[in-house]
Amino acid sequence: MRAIIIEDEYHSQVQLKSLITKYCTDVTILGVAETVNLGQELFYEKRPDTIFLDIELGGESGFKILESIKDHSFSVIFTSAHEKYSLRAIKFAALDFLLKPIQINELVLAVEKAKNNHIKFNQSKQLDLLLENLKSETYSYQTIAIPQSREIRLLKISQILYLESSNNYTTIHTTESEKLIVSKGIYYFDELLSSLGFIRVHQTYLVNKYFIKGIVSTNELELLNNTRIPISKQKLSYVKEVLIKQCL
Repeated sequence: MRAIIIEDEYHSQVQLKSLITKYCTDVTILGVAETVNLGQELFYEKRPDTIFLDIELGGESGFKILESIKDHSFSVIFTSAHEKYSLRAIKFAALDFLLKPIQINELVLAVEKAKNNHIKFNQSKQLDLLLENLKSETYSYQTIAIPQSREIRLLKISQILYLESSNNYTTIHTTESEKLIVSKGIYYFDELLSSLGFIRVHQTYLVNKYFIKGIVSTNELELLNNTRIPISKQKLSYVKEVLIKQCL
Protein backbone atom coordinates (compact mmCIF):
# COMPACT_ATOMS: atom_id res chain seq x y z
CA MET A 1 0.00 0.00 0.00
CA ARG A 2 1.36 3.38 -1.05
CA ALA A 3 0.84 6.19 1.47
CA ILE A 4 1.73 9.76 2.30
CA ILE A 5 1.80 11.54 5.66
CA ILE A 6 0.46 15.08 6.04
CA GLU A 7 1.42 16.25 9.52
CA ASP A 8 2.76 19.61 10.74
CA GLU A 9 4.59 18.48 13.89
CA TYR A 10 8.04 17.02 13.26
CA HIS A 11 8.06 14.64 16.23
CA SER A 12 4.65 13.30 15.17
CA GLN A 13 5.96 12.74 11.63
CA VAL A 14 8.94 10.80 12.99
CA GLN A 15 6.81 8.73 15.38
CA LEU A 16 4.22 7.81 12.75
CA LYS A 17 6.84 6.89 10.15
CA SER A 18 8.66 4.77 12.71
CA LEU A 19 5.51 2.92 13.78
CA ILE A 20 4.43 2.28 10.20
CA THR A 21 7.90 1.03 9.22
CA LYS A 22 8.05 -1.33 12.19
CA TYR A 23 4.47 -2.62 12.43
CA CYS A 24 2.96 -2.10 8.95
CA THR A 25 5.70 -3.49 6.74
CA ASP A 26 3.62 -3.61 3.55
CA VAL A 27 3.00 0.15 3.65
CA THR A 28 5.40 2.30 1.63
CA ILE A 29 5.67 5.94 2.71
CA LEU A 30 6.07 8.00 -0.47
CA GLY A 31 6.56 11.35 1.23
CA VAL A 32 5.71 13.73 4.07
CA ALA A 33 4.19 17.22 3.97
CA GLU A 34 3.52 19.68 6.79
CA THR A 35 1.09 22.22 5.32
CA VAL A 36 -2.15 22.21 3.35
CA ASN A 37 -0.49 23.51 0.17
CA LEU A 38 2.43 21.09 0.37
CA GLY A 39 0.01 18.27 1.16
CA GLN A 40 -2.01 19.03 -1.97
CA GLU A 41 1.16 19.09 -4.09
CA LEU A 42 2.39 15.82 -2.59
CA PHE A 43 -0.93 14.11 -3.22
CA TYR A 44 -1.05 15.06 -6.90
CA GLU A 45 2.59 14.15 -7.36
CA LYS A 46 2.40 10.71 -5.74
CA ARG A 47 -1.29 9.71 -6.13
CA PRO A 48 -1.20 7.48 -3.02
CA ASP A 49 -3.63 4.75 -2.00
CA THR A 50 -3.88 6.17 1.52
CA ILE A 51 -3.33 9.50 3.28
CA PHE A 52 -2.42 9.78 6.95
CA LEU A 53 -3.94 13.22 7.54
CA ASP A 54 -3.64 15.45 10.60
CA ILE A 55 -6.87 17.37 11.20
CA GLU A 56 -5.03 20.58 12.14
CA LEU A 57 -2.10 21.79 10.05
CA GLY A 58 -0.47 24.92 11.42
CA GLY A 59 -3.74 26.71 12.08
CA GLU A 60 -5.38 25.40 8.90
CA SER A 61 -7.81 22.54 8.50
CA GLY A 62 -6.54 19.31 6.97
CA PHE A 63 -10.01 18.87 5.51
CA LYS A 64 -9.14 21.58 2.97
CA ILE A 65 -6.97 19.04 1.20
CA LEU A 66 -9.92 16.68 0.76
CA GLU A 67 -12.14 19.53 -0.42
CA SER A 68 -9.62 20.35 -3.16
CA ILE A 69 -9.57 16.77 -4.52
CA LYS A 70 -12.53 15.82 -6.72
CA ASP A 71 -11.85 12.07 -7.00
CA HIS A 72 -12.05 10.53 -3.52
CA SER A 73 -11.04 7.01 -4.56
CA PHE A 74 -8.41 6.66 -1.83
CA SER A 75 -8.39 5.87 1.88
CA VAL A 76 -7.83 8.42 4.64
CA ILE A 77 -6.66 7.69 8.17
CA PHE A 78 -7.08 10.83 10.26
CA THR A 79 -4.83 11.75 13.16
CA SER A 80 -5.55 14.24 15.96
CA ALA A 81 -4.33 15.22 19.40
CA HIS A 82 -7.82 16.26 20.55
CA GLU A 83 -11.33 14.82 20.82
CA LYS A 84 -13.03 17.59 18.82
CA TYR A 85 -16.31 18.08 17.01
CA SER A 86 -14.65 17.03 13.75
CA LEU A 87 -14.04 13.55 15.15
CA ARG A 88 -17.81 13.17 15.52
CA ALA A 89 -18.21 13.95 11.83
CA ILE A 90 -15.52 11.36 11.05
CA LYS A 91 -17.41 8.74 13.09
CA PHE A 92 -20.66 9.53 11.27
CA ALA A 93 -18.84 8.78 8.01
CA ALA A 94 -17.43 5.50 9.46
CA LEU A 95 -13.86 6.63 8.77
CA ASP A 96 -10.78 5.84 10.86
CA PHE A 97 -8.90 8.23 13.10
CA LEU A 98 -5.96 7.83 15.45
CA LEU A 99 -5.67 9.87 18.62
CA LYS A 100 -2.17 10.97 19.55
CA PRO A 101 -0.11 9.49 21.05
CA ILE A 102 -0.87 6.79 18.50
CA GLN A 103 -1.45 3.30 19.85
CA ILE A 104 0.16 0.46 17.88
CA ASN A 105 -2.93 -1.78 17.86
CA GLU A 106 -5.14 1.06 16.60
CA LEU A 107 -2.66 1.91 13.84
CA VAL A 108 -2.40 -1.70 12.68
CA LEU A 109 -6.21 -2.09 12.67
CA ALA A 110 -6.73 1.14 10.69
CA VAL A 111 -4.11 0.11 8.12
CA GLU A 112 -5.66 -3.34 7.72
CA LYS A 113 -9.06 -1.76 7.11
CA ALA A 114 -7.55 0.62 4.54
CA LYS A 115 -5.87 -2.28 2.72
CA ASN A 116 -9.06 -4.33 2.65
CA ASN A 117 -11.25 -1.49 1.47
CA HIS A 118 -11.03 -2.27 -2.25
CA ILE A 119 -14.36 -0.74 -3.16
CA LYS A 120 -13.48 2.79 -4.28
CA PHE A 121 -17.13 3.76 -4.44
CA ASN A 122 -17.42 3.17 -0.68
CA GLN A 123 -14.43 5.38 0.06
CA SER A 124 -15.82 8.13 -2.13
CA LYS A 125 -19.25 7.96 -0.44
CA GLN A 126 -17.69 8.16 3.02
CA LEU A 127 -15.47 11.13 2.23
CA ASP A 128 -18.32 12.94 0.47
CA LEU A 129 -20.52 12.39 3.54
CA LEU A 130 -17.78 13.66 5.84
CA LEU A 131 -17.34 16.89 3.88
CA GLU A 132 -21.11 17.37 3.73
CA ASN A 133 -21.47 16.90 7.50
CA LEU A 134 -18.62 19.29 8.24
CA LYS A 135 -20.66 22.06 6.64
CA SER A 136 -23.28 21.73 9.39
CA GLU A 137 -22.87 24.56 11.89
CA THR A 138 -25.07 22.81 14.46
CA TYR A 139 -23.44 19.36 14.06
CA SER A 140 -26.98 17.97 13.62
CA TYR A 141 -26.02 15.44 10.99
CA GLN A 142 -28.83 13.88 8.97
CA THR A 143 -27.03 10.85 7.53
CA ILE A 144 -24.77 8.16 9.00
CA ALA A 145 -22.55 5.62 7.19
CA ILE A 146 -23.18 2.02 8.23
CA PRO A 147 -20.53 -0.60 7.28
CA GLN A 148 -22.18 -3.71 5.83
CA SER A 149 -19.89 -6.55 4.69
CA ARG A 150 -18.30 -5.15 1.51
CA GLU A 151 -20.48 -2.06 1.19
CA ILE A 152 -21.23 1.14 3.06
CA ARG A 153 -24.89 1.99 3.58
CA LEU A 154 -25.78 5.66 3.91
CA LEU A 155 -28.75 5.76 6.26
CA LYS A 156 -30.89 8.77 7.08
CA ILE A 157 -31.17 9.33 10.83
CA SER A 158 -34.94 9.66 10.34
CA GLN A 159 -35.01 6.06 9.02
CA ILE A 160 -33.77 4.57 12.31
CA LEU A 161 -36.49 3.25 14.65
CA TYR A 162 -34.27 1.83 17.36
CA LEU A 163 -30.96 0.09 18.02
CA GLU A 164 -30.55 -3.17 19.88
CA SER A 165 -27.37 -4.37 21.56
CA SER A 166 -25.96 -7.90 21.60
CA ASN A 167 -22.52 -8.12 23.19
CA ASN A 168 -20.17 -6.05 20.99
CA TYR A 169 -22.64 -5.88 18.11
CA THR A 170 -25.55 -3.55 17.48
CA THR A 171 -28.59 -4.23 15.29
CA ILE A 172 -30.11 -1.14 13.69
CA HIS A 173 -33.86 -1.50 13.04
CA THR A 174 -35.14 0.79 10.29
CA THR A 175 -38.52 2.13 9.20
CA GLU A 176 -38.22 -0.16 6.15
CA SER A 177 -38.12 -3.24 8.45
CA GLU A 178 -34.43 -3.79 7.72
CA LYS A 179 -31.99 -5.09 10.31
CA LEU A 180 -28.42 -3.83 9.86
CA ILE A 181 -25.83 -5.49 12.11
CA VAL A 182 -22.73 -3.46 13.00
CA SER A 183 -19.65 -4.59 14.93
CA LYS A 184 -19.87 -1.67 17.37
CA GLY A 185 -21.24 -1.59 20.91
CA ILE A 186 -24.45 0.35 21.52
CA TYR A 187 -22.52 2.85 23.67
CA TYR A 188 -20.81 3.98 20.44
CA PHE A 189 -24.14 4.91 18.86
CA ASP A 190 -25.48 6.33 22.12
CA GLU A 191 -22.66 8.88 22.04
CA LEU A 192 -23.29 9.75 18.39
CA LEU A 193 -27.09 9.87 18.39
CA SER A 194 -28.10 11.15 21.84
CA SER A 195 -28.18 14.75 20.62
CA LEU A 196 -30.37 13.78 17.65
CA GLY A 197 -33.41 12.56 19.54
CA PHE A 198 -32.30 9.07 20.57
CA ILE A 199 -32.75 7.99 24.19
CA ARG A 200 -31.22 5.06 26.03
CA VAL A 201 -34.27 3.37 27.56
CA HIS A 202 -32.50 0.18 28.56
CA GLN A 203 -28.99 -1.24 28.67
CA THR A 204 -29.82 -3.04 25.43
CA TYR A 205 -31.96 -0.44 23.60
CA LEU A 206 -31.51 3.01 22.10
CA VAL A 207 -34.76 4.43 20.70
CA ASN A 208 -35.61 7.26 18.33
CA LYS A 209 -38.01 9.29 20.50
CA TYR A 210 -39.91 10.56 17.46
CA PHE A 211 -41.24 7.03 16.86
CA ILE A 212 -42.49 6.46 20.41
CA LYS A 213 -46.26 6.07 20.71
CA GLY A 214 -46.24 5.89 24.50
CA ILE A 215 -45.56 3.90 27.66
CA VAL A 216 -47.90 0.91 27.75
CA SER A 217 -46.90 -0.49 31.13
CA THR A 218 -44.43 0.28 33.88
CA ASN A 219 -41.67 -1.39 31.91
CA GLU A 220 -42.48 -1.12 28.18
CA LEU A 221 -42.57 1.44 25.38
CA GLU A 222 -44.72 1.05 22.30
CA LEU A 223 -43.46 2.44 19.01
CA LEU A 224 -45.57 3.73 16.14
CA ASN A 225 -45.12 0.41 14.31
CA ASN A 226 -46.46 -1.41 17.43
CA THR A 227 -43.05 -2.78 18.42
CA ARG A 228 -42.64 -2.99 22.18
CA ILE A 229 -39.33 -2.10 23.83
CA PRO A 230 -38.48 -2.78 27.50
CA ILE A 231 -37.67 0.13 29.82
CA SER A 232 -35.30 -0.45 32.70
CA LYS A 233 -36.41 0.68 36.17
CA GLN A 234 -33.47 3.05 36.32
CA LYS A 235 -34.53 4.74 33.05
CA LEU A 236 -38.29 4.96 33.60
CA SER A 237 -38.44 8.43 35.17
CA TYR A 238 -35.99 9.77 32.59
CA VAL A 239 -38.05 8.37 29.70
CA LYS A 240 -41.25 9.89 31.13
CA GLU A 241 -39.54 13.26 31.45
CA VAL A 242 -38.35 13.13 27.82
CA LEU A 243 -41.81 12.24 26.53
CA ILE A 244 -43.49 14.98 28.57
CA LYS A 245 -41.08 17.58 27.17
CA GLN A 246 -41.75 16.26 23.68
CA CYS A 247 -45.49 16.86 24.12
CA LEU A 248 -45.10 20.46 25.33
